[in-house]
Amino acid sequence: MNQTIELAIIGAGVAGVSAAVYAHRAGLQFSLLEPHAIGGQLLLMERVDNYPGLGVGTQARVLAENLEKTLSILHIEPIQEAVTSAAIEKNQLRINTDERCIVAKSAIVATGASFKKLAVEGEEDFSGRGVSYCAICDGFFFKNKVVAVVGGGNSAVEEALYLSNICKKVYLIHRRDNLRAIAYLQKEVSGKSNIEIIFNTVVRRIQGKDFVETLILEDVKTHAPREFAVNGLFVAIGVTPATEILRGIVTMDEAGFIITNEEMNSSVPFIWACGDCRNRPLRQLITAASEGATAAISAYKYLKGGYISA
Repeated sequence: MNQTIELAIIGAGVAGVSAAVYAHRAGLQFSLLEPHAIGGQLLLMERVDNYPGLGVGTQARVLAENLEKTLSILHIEPIQEAVTSAAIEKNQLRINTDERCIVAKSAIVATGASFKKLAVEGEEDFSGRGVSYCAICDGFFFKNKVVAVVGGGNSAVEEALYLSNICKKVYLIHRRDNLRAIAYLQKEVSGKSNIEIIFNTVVRRIQGKDFVETLILEDVKTHAPREFAVNGLFVAIGVTPATEILRGIVTMDEAGFIITNEEMNSSVPFIWACGDCRNRPLRQLITAASEGATAAISAYKYLKGGYISA
């Protein structure tokens, strides 16, 4: 089945749904492709406390359900098929799924990213119950508690520094004997009395009853195990963008995130990127929503040569 449309929106997390809402308001002919449930990273979160206008403690699944309701009210029916490949043909993007081929005059990529995981026993069981992948998202829940951060790069050190202003004690666990973070971040960590770095150590198991209670750590040199009591574990070993289908089509950074300008334009004039698949300084729901709206307005300007009213 072949279909030609003005705009394809790939991904239906917060960024993709925001783009769809604004594309609908602009009167664009578009398709929203999402093989999984609506919501993206929301489906992996427990609560949302930092989105202005939402009540503190809003359950993430409720927000995901509201996104789906919004699409339903606007009569936007997502195509529940995964994009298997894409290619540029005659200044358009040819998008293939297992069921159809869509030729789009423009495209918004909102495919998101996934957190790299430790792949240890207990990680999946305690995800959202003490195991987190975002200090800014979940740090507040651990106020005056003891937490550990796993990782040694910029992200891990930044997470530890952020948590040190909230938590009683922060342990930074790193498998090597020195941090990989840039010098000024390491200097900041050394100046924090409630951050303790544990070098040459990996997490082997996460334990607890209803929530995380202890970690089983292992010294990478001696292989000696030890049990370590914490209230929470933040995994900060990186994220992987879901951008493989665009590889070789748009410019990406070394990690595979799509590089855009402030209007969300990629290196291809008719392709925009928004949300976690984009190279961005802050990966939050609120910024994803903003970027989705910006991308849709940019697409409208490209297709119609004008602006939409507020």
